Amino acid sequence: MAKSKDKPRCSGITSSGKRCSHTVSNPGDLCHSHHPDKAERRREIASQGGRLSRKGNPAEEIVDLRHELRSVANAVKEGKLTTARGAVVAQVLGVLLRTFEQQRKQAEFDDLERRLTEVERMHARKRDTPTSDSAFDVGGGWVR
Repeated sequence: MAKSKDKPRCSGITSSGKRCSHTVSNPGDLCHSHHPDKAERRREIASQGGRLSRKGNPAEEIVDLRHELRSVANAVKEGKLTTARGAVVAQVLGVLLRTFEQQRKQAEFDDLERRLTEVERMHARKRDTPTSDSAFDVGGGWVR
């Protein structure tokens, strides 16, 4: 397996004036962050990101955890970290990553519960509203 330093790097320059450290599939190519054809997609992503709080942004935290996992893997490959320690760190980071899925599921559940409560409230209102002037009509029909 080739080491990451053997892979071609992006030829783009970062905002700090340094060469980009991302790897690319072909030498001389640009990564997603620097490729001009991807500019519109980057703007869309940045727009979405601007709506989220930077502090505690799950997407940003996931990216950070993935970078951390990558650095642990590299440290084990280079012999700077024992395989046992690397395995434990990777396991803990994996658990942290899975918490994001649980958080997403909980948010989805909360949203569905809120929507169901609203539908039930609308149905209760329609059930109590008579649909005609008849004294025998006490409501209860769905309105289309």
